[in-house]
Amino acid sequence: MTPLKQIEALKKAIKYFRSEIGPHDCGWMHTTIDGLKHRIKHLRSEMKKDLPKKSWIKGYKKWKKK
Repeated sequence: MTPLKQIEALKKAIKYFRSEIGPHDCGWMHTTIDGLKHRIKHLRSEMKKDLPKKSWIKGYKKWKKK
């Protein structure tokens, strides 16, 4: 699975967990969401290493607008 597809799947998982969070006993969901966010950050940094700096900056500006 490509890193972009992995990020997409992780974002869907985050969206699901956020929709399931209740008023109590859901601390583990917050922990899971934080872990998924960390994984997304790691995947993005790995992708950044593979790109020339010019294309990374262009892609980052496009991503930041979302």
